[in-house]
Amino acid sequence: MKLYPSLIAFGLLALSSCKEDTAFKLQAEMKGLNDKPILVVYDDPVSKLDTIFPKEGKFNYTFVPDTITLFRLLAPETGDVIPVFADKGQEMKLAGTFETPDITGDGMNGEYGTLLKETRQATDSVQRMQTVEKFIQTHPASFASAYLINQYFVQTPSPDIEKIDRLIAPLAGNVKDSRILSVILKTLPSQENVQQRNKEYINYFSCKDRQGKYISWSGDKGSYTLINFWASWNEESLARRDSLAKFIEKLPEKKFKVLNVSLDYEKDKWLEKCKKDSERWIETCDFKGWDNPIVKQNRIRSIPDNILINNSRKILATRLSDETLYEKINELIKE
Repeated sequence: MKLYPSLIAFGLLALSSCKEDTAFKLQAEMKGLNDKPILVVYDDPVSKLDTIFPKEGKFNYTFVPDTITLFRLLAPETGDVIPVFADKGQEMKLAGTFETPDITGDGMNGEYGTLLKETRQATDSVQRMQTVEKFIQTHPASFASAYLINQYFVQTPSPDIEKIDRLIAPLAGNVKDSRILSVILKTLPSQENVQQRNKEYINYFSCKDRQGKYISWSGDKGSYTLINFWASWNEESLARRDSLAKFIEKLPEKKFKVLNVSLDYEKDKWLEKCKKDSERWIETCDFKGWDNPIVKQNRIRSIPDNILINNSRKILATRLSDETLYEKINELIKE
């Protein structure tokens, strides 16, 4: 069979056009980026990280999503976050600043951008929460609603379980099945067992290093993180930290890290007991002691305490001693 060059060219052009039509395109021209890297934190349907390097406040980010994909743009220095809801063939544009972004685009991104403007016009926090709640109720098929439930109603020291259940109930099936909501449903205890520490996953949380910069503590695929709770005023927890610092040297790099969450109230005393930060050893403290949101959400009642999680933030074990921790990590690495 003879193929004519013009026919081949047309076919290639058509295939190229189809491919372009399925790509999600994010265009940004923002103020104050200072050409510093931006983290791309994928939440749904998988958990992973990527990095964007802006140039003179501009960047483009394009990929072909297999399904609706939720990710967050995170400015590591400030902790400001911009959620993105990527679907095939859609476009999104960013202007303004990371702190107060102007979001326009197709579908859910345009809807979320409109909501942001409305929340900024709210006179107080009560009106802002009412605006968000109304959006969730009127957009049951939007993945933005799943993000908002997590951001405004779950990521608080004392989540209102009953209200969260009411907000989730009317949502479309595919939104309920999203990874972000399935993790919420597994993370939060039922209304009947709200006092029990019985969760499968921990919520994602933000924390700062000793310079006050937000840090990324989530591990890569196949890695594990021990969230270790301690305080400079607790001798037993200090001894546990010293032991952990020696323990991590026995394990393969990039497979295990320790996030040390301090319950200290005084910065000087915390800094005095801090160890040197590395990729495998991270120190954080908000100086709220037992009122630290991470401590409250995970129902930490005494220290030392710890929670071992995988890169999907699934809880694998709690309150591990050095010996049982070593056995558990080696068992997981072999798997």
